[in-house]
Amino acid sequence: MKDESDSVIQKNEKVISFNHDIYQYLKKGTYYTKMYDYPNAIKYFKKVIDTNTEDTSIYYSIAYNLSEINKDHQYKIMDDFFMQSNPYYLFLAGIYYCLEEDVNGAEYYLKKFIIKKPESKLKLEANILINNIYETILFQNNLDYLKLTYNYADKIDTVREQFRVKFKSSFIQTTMNEYLYQMDDYMVSNVIFLYGLLGKNNIAEEALRRFIKSSFVKEKHIELALLSLKKIEAEEPYEVMINDGIYQVTLKSYMKRHEDTEKLCSYWNDVLTLVIHNMKASKKYGEDSIKKVKSLWARLVNSIYPDLPKLSHMSKKAWAAGLELTIIEEKCINISYKRLALIYNVPILKIINKFNYIQKTVRF
Repeated sequence: MKDESDSVIQKNEKVISFNHDIYQYLKKGTYYTKMYDYPNAIKYFKKVIDTNTEDTSIYYSIAYNLSEINKDHQYKIMDDFFMQSNPYYLFLAGIYYCLEEDVNGAEYYLKKFIIKKPESKLKLEANILINNIYETILFQNNLDYLKLTYNYADKIDTVREQFRVKFKSSFIQTTMNEYLYQMDDYMVSNVIFLYGLLGKNNIAEEALRRFIKSSFVKEKHIELALLSLKKIEAEEPYEVMINDGIYQVTLKSYMKRHEDTEKLCSYWNDVLTLVIHNMKASKKYGEDSIKKVKSLWARLVNSIYPDLPKLSHMSKKAWAAGLELTIIEEKCINISYKRLALIYNVPILKIINKFNYIQKTVRF
């Protein structure tokens, strides 16, 4: 007769074997995705979902792979893939459409999953995604965040628990803070990502807030740090170094910054094109000056938007000359006002007026 301990051992062995199957299916599906053998990849991903696993990270991994498959124009993921009798496909669909930035699709499938499977542990995650769906998409827009989530997918809970214990050490806290300022991009991204696993933590928050105000930090790392700050429930707004100045931003405003800037700057594209063309033609400016005038132009447009004046042919040239004069004065370049007026075919007084306006409006 078997005793109770034998039954427990057998039960544990079954659980281990079951988990092993899930991760083997996931591993094979990922392998076939990388080999562009999509039918086999889909087959193994379906095997994973059919186990009815409630491990959230697995759904993110599969959704990421499906998103990669969907990039191939010869093989598109269709809605009928998710319309299985098994409700767990609905949860997968919700994650997948988040990655595809389809807010309506994500919300539709996640709500349908909650109705079909109200007792599931995944219901909490589904509700969080629905409540923060626009913010979730911002997270997916950061490639490093997506890659690291994918890389840690099958062990993220273990890493989180181990790291929370280790982070109690002052040595680990100091070491982590030092790693933030290393030259290795991947290491910096990893450190920032790990901070985001800690939950609400004052030490992590202080380290990240200080980091995003550093003048030499890369944009992608600022993005990642803002995402981690949001993860650890650090209150907005955040202070960020932008163009040598400290500005207050929210996660959404910073992640959407290029979108807004491109929209604003498109109005005055001709001005920038003209000034850069003339600066390069003069052969008196280095690459640093070209970058400066681009930055100055973008900040000028942002400063006066939405009250951008209509541009005539003459005013475009006047604004371009005013921008170049700003660089001339800052860099002490040997070009006279008279020479600048001849180059742009604009009266000197108009150039000086634009120059004075730029100086007054934009901190340079």
